[in-house]
Amino acid sequence: MEELNGDLYGDGLVSLGDEGSLESTDSGKQDQSCTICDNKLCSPRVLSCLHVFCETCIEKLMVNEAGDTLKFDVAVECPLCKQETKIPVGGAASLPSDYVITNILDVSSMDQSVVCTCCKSKEPAVARCTDCSHFLCSNCNSAHEFMRCFENHRVVPFDALRSSKEKSAVHKPIFCSRHVGESLKLYCCDCEVGACTECLTVDHKVGEHRCERIVDAEPNLRAELRNYIVEANARAAAAGGASARLDDALGDLQRQRDEAESLINEAFHAYKAALERRRETVLEELERLHKERELKVMDLFDRVDKTVLRIDCACKFTTRLLRRGDGTEIVMLKKTVASQFARLLEGAPEFDVDFSLEFVTKMDKFDSITEDTFGAFRTEATMAEERKRLSESSAIVSVASNAHSPAVSVTNAPVFDDFPLGNVRRVTGVSGVGMVGVPSMGVGSGPVASSGVLPGVVSVNNVTGVGSVPGVPALPSMVEYNLQQLASIAEKDVPPPPHASPAPSFTLAELLAGDLNSPHAYNNLQALAKLGLNTEVNGYGGVGGVSAISSVGPRGVSPGRPLLTAAEEAALVAPPAPLVRATKATPMHIRFKFGQLGGGKGQFNSPHGFCLGNDEDIIVADTNNHRITVFDKAGNHKFNFGVAGKEEGQLWYPRKVAVVRATGKFVVCDRGNERSRMQIFTKNGHFLKKIAVRFIDIVAGLAVTAEGLIVAVDSVTPTVFILSEEGDLMSWFDCSECMREPSDIAISGKEFYVCDFKGHCVVVFDDEGRFLRRIGCENVTNFPNGIDVSDAGDVLIGDSHGNKFHVAVFSRDGVLVTEFECPYVKVSRCCGLKITSEGYIVTLAKNNHHVLVLNTLYIV
Repeated sequence: MEELNGDLYGDGLVSLGDEGSLESTDSGKQDQSCTICDNKLCSPRVLSCLHVFCETCIEKLMVNEAGDTLKFDVAVECPLCKQETKIPVGGAASLPSDYVITNILDVSSMDQSVVCTCCKSKEPAVARCTDCSHFLCSNCNSAHEFMRCFENHRVVPFDALRSSKEKSAVHKPIFCSRHVGESLKLYCCDCEVGACTECLTVDHKVGEHRCERIVDAEPNLRAELRNYIVEANARAAAAGGASARLDDALGDLQRQRDEAESLINEAFHAYKAALERRRETVLEELERLHKERELKVMDLFDRVDKTVLRIDCACKFTTRLLRRGDGTEIVMLKKTVASQFARLLEGAPEFDVDFSLEFVTKMDKFDSITEDTFGAFRTEATMAEERKRLSESSAIVSVASNAHSPAVSVTNAPVFDDFPLGNVRRVTGVSGVGMVGVPSMGVGSGPVASSGVLPGVVSVNNVTGVGSVPGVPALPSMVEYNLQQLASIAEKDVPPPPHASPAPSFTLAELLAGDLNSPHAYNNLQALAKLGLNTEVNGYGGVGGVSAISSVGPRGVSPGRPLLTAAEEAALVAPPAPLVRATKATPMHIRFKFGQLGGGKGQFNSPHGFCLGNDEDIIVADTNNHRITVFDKAGNHKFNFGVAGKEEGQLWYPRKVAVVRATGKFVVCDRGNERSRMQIFTKNGHFLKKIAVRFIDIVAGLAVTAEGLIVAVDSVTPTVFILSEEGDLMSWFDCSECMREPSDIAISGKEFYVCDFKGHCVVVFDDEGRFLRRIGCENVTNFPNGIDVSDAGDVLIGDSHGNKFHVAVFSRDGVLVTEFECPYVKVSRCCGLKITSEGYIVTLAKNNHHVLVLNTLYIV
């Protein structure tokens, strides 16, 4: 408890040793100064928050805006902690005095020339009387020693006072505020105040109050104060733990906010695409209805014209007959004329036009449907309600199942969301397996046959037929999906090609039974190959996936025509998984880390991106501080550039930064006045030009090729844009059919490596946008957020899933080489990954506001 034996004032600690001596730390000298006036404390007074200020400084705090000093019912706010202190009626002078600081100031004054305060001789003082609190010259010291009036006074020489060997040497007596000249030697346990002998007869009468000597009460009082310190330290430790949890919660909240924003944008674009499709359908329907009615009107026009011509002809003929014909001629032609008029008058078409073409929209219903289906926020309160409802419904289902079909066991397989699915169907007859929501992928299509299944979700329910098969292995979602596809194709009544031998019959349950590396499973896969399906077998769960599917002529598909489009085939190809995965990742050691939350030098506020400069400087996009910060490779701060603003040359939430190797110029992507903006700065941070990139929503990755071309990838609509330094759009390619949400990009030669955050892999394209391959898979590269390619060709993929920074190293063709993990520090949402020439890995912990430089001990 020795470390608790002291009193804390401000930032300095004054401690009492075992013998009660006074020891002050270096910061204790700062305690002798008032933080308001920056001068040495004069008449130090203690506020209720235990901060100490000069009496006059506290009085200044009591002055109102009009300049009047308030004397009654005044609450003063502490300048340091903002806690309010109620000032008594007597003003600042009635506040408790800091006796310890007063004694410290008295002792510190001994370092200066101290004169006698007991007489008028002004002689230098050599000692101090602890009873009358006077400094004594040699004569007064002798008087205290021999005169009877000073008989019980205790005099301490300066040498003993400086050494602080005597506890009483640094504490002068405290006198009663009600009885002048009476020192406080008693303690009232009931009132918890000091008392003198006179107080026992007035305020603290014997028999009514329990009083004891201060010397006797001191041990209990010290123990009580120590208990306060222990409890307060425990509370502070708990608060520190809560602060760490709150920091993690803040990071998780930011991550959830970013994910929610991404989902909202995805939902918006999905709805927008659906509305555009509906608009095109309605416009086509409008055109059809218009043409139908237009043809009818034009036909009516033609009939009217012909009728008018016939009537005009008949009238002219009859008029001429009446005017120039005689009776005999009229008799001979009357029947013919009458017959024509009867035909014209009886067969005349109806000329009434009754066509109506109007588009009726129901905006009120659309608004309500949009509000119901667009999406809603799930918070901790709504999730608690859902869990409660789920538990109640599960209990009901469990009771009903036990009552009706106890022999049936149902196992819910994981829900896979690796693919943005389009058409979905239900495959039945697979030995008790019900596949709901499996995409047709060109083999067949149809509406959703099972309610409650959303597009984009695959769920597999293993019922009795499969559940009874022992040892069904756990597969990656991509592999299991491909197996389901193969089995669903194989079990159709598809005749084999003429050159193939008959394939043995089997079910998906048999295919998944036991070890997939067993001959039984291998023969089954070979049987699938005999159906004309080109399959690929490797060591990751036994099946690598479908590399290509060609039709064999069934059901109206011509031979040689691919069943799948190139994009569908690319989406179906499983990533080249490693043959053997290490059971535990190799730990990475922290070489150094720097940065913390703040706006000062070397501090960050939610940085979103970084890159390495020509000298391997670490350039950070300090997003919420609206600046770019440059550090050398050892983490030493070099300079900042950027001023907050939306005008050209200013920065507004910069997210990504890259460096043009040839010139050292900085390419910065921020928001500006639009969704995204790109600006070029010199290597010293001076603004050069702005590049208009209105076609990009959110820049998820930024890189510069060896030729100096700027490459940016859009995360909202996955697209890669290639621009020149002058701002010309050289080319672009859409990669949305092969990936879900880009999060970073790296360039090696003519190959573009794009992280697919939600696809749990890296997708590789050539410089013309053609899909080449995938690298990584779920459970190895979960939610990748950083990518770099070493000079040796190794592909490093980083993620922070599980609050640990994890790096998977692959060969260029996608074979897992090794894995690393940093277990020494928790990180939240790392952004980016770069490898230095020395083999160190650099990443940016966005929510922790620092840069990590890690040593893998791995030679590249």
